[in-house]
Amino acid sequence: MTDTPAAPLDRLWQLQEVLLEIRSKTERRDRTPDHLEHVEREHRDDALRGGELQAELASSEDERRRLADEIADWGEKRKKYQEQQRLVKNNREYGALLDEISTVAREIRSREDATLQLDEKVDGLKAELAAWETDFAPRQARYDEQMADWRAEQAELTRQIEAAEARSAALKKSVDRRQLVSFERIAGARGGIAVARVTLVGNQPTCSGCNIRLRPQLFADIRMSKEIVHCDGCKRILYYDGIGGV
Repeated sequence: MTDTPAAPLDRLWQLQEVLLEIRSKTERRDRTPDHLEHVEREHRDDALRGGELQAELASSEDERRRLADEIADWGEKRKKYQEQQRLVKNNREYGALLDEISTVAREIRSREDATLQLDEKVDGLKAELAAWETDFAPRQARYDEQMADWRAEQAELTRQIEAAEARSAALKKSVDRRQLVSFERIAGARGGIAVARVTLVGNQPTCSGCNIRLRPQLFADIRMSKEIVHCDGCKRILYYDGIGGV
């Protein structure tokens, strides 16, 4: 393409088309189709339940190990107090030592009771998790089958997006830096539409972005100038390619 007056705007227009394609295809790829939303939701909830069971089981087993460590610590204390019984010299010391041993016994018993409850809980969680794992495998297979076509479409969309991103990068390199900065600023403020085509409404040249009729002098500038010309209404870059016989 030669640098005719329209050439720089041609590249901006092409860049916009590519960027809109990227946005459209990315949104399409990242949004599950309506008819598969319930499948996705049910599978997500199903997998979440398995994760919750695994987390609860791990927490319960950690708690059981903590109790076992505490029981062992209290057991060492009881052993120490029992050894001290041989060294007491009077009834007062003996009574105090018995109180310590009684306290230790209560602490151990309370932890042993808690451990028994945790043993039951862990056994129940293991059984529930095993049942979930057995049932989840065929459900996962059905889910994969239902989603296969959509996954293939997602992969194709990703391929197309990557190709469009490569085209976008090449176009950006071919555009004047100042024009690119202006383009990106307007696109950010105008929902991605920085360049508006000049179209005919009746016999009047009109901005397709805001539908305002263009002043004759402005339209003449668009046709003849190598500089960017902005719409008086929406401030978008006006693009005229001669289509429509204007």
